Formats: sequence, C-alpha cells, structure tokens
Amino acid sequence: MQLDDALKYAKRLLKFRVRSRAEIRNRLAMKGFDPETIEAVIDRLEKSGFLDDEKFAYLYASDMLVVHGYGPVRIKMKLKQLKVDDEIIDRALERVMQETDVRQVMKKLLESRKLSDHEAREFLFRRGFTTKEIDLLEEGGVET
Repeated sequence: MQLDDALKYAKRLLKFRVRSRAEIRNRLAMKGFDPETIEAVIDRLEKSGFLDDEKFAYLYASDMLVVHGYGPVRIKMKLKQLKVDDEIIDRALERVMQETDVRQVMKKLLESRKLSDHEAREFLFRRGFTTKEIDLLEEGGVET
C-alpha cells in the first residue's frame, strides 16, 4: 500500500514538470516514505521512462539557456545542486550548446540594457557565460 501511495505521489510531481532522480527521492523522503519504498519507486519510474536524469538535465539546461538566459557555468552549478551526475550534466550542456545560437541568446540579454563594454562583459560573466563565449560575441561584430 505504501508503494502505491508513493508511486502516485511521485507521478503527481512528475505531471507538473520533469524532475531529477534526487528531487523525487528527496520529496518522497519529506513525505515520510521509507528508503526501501523510495528506491522501489525510483526503480519503477526509471524502468517505465517517467524518470530520466539525462532527459531532465537536457530540458533543464535548454530552458535555463534559451528562456532564462543563463550560461553554461551557471547551469552546471544549478544541476549540481539538483544532484545530477557530472557526466550527465556535461553531455546535456554539450548538446544544448551545439543546438543553440549562444551568441543570439547573449545579444538578446544585452539589447535592452544600456551597458558599457566592460559592464556588458561583467553582466554576461555573472549570468554564467565563459570568457570564450563572450569573446565570440565580440568577434561577431556585436559590441558588449
């Protein structure tokens, strides 16, 4: 009975958004489910395809870059806080960075701000973009 309740609760959480394995584990523990039940739920959800850290990391990284305008350094830090495995994070970021026009994301972040070159570089750096990416933006003819 506890397994069914835990599974229903986990599926309800996943209905709202994709979550990491660690997030589901933590939420189930906070609800008072025992460790054996939690691991059984995690196992079932992974086997059925409802829980996939690879997919979670990719979707999270894509959303953070494209929608929220955060760079790979900041995204990696956030995913580490969500206890996603380093190799999974690296693969997800590599894929997202290849699929996205990062220069366009940075341009969009800067277009409504009146910043000097130095302020723009600092702003992008704080958002998690690397100096290499910022330099590529400048090489593309867009002043920061």
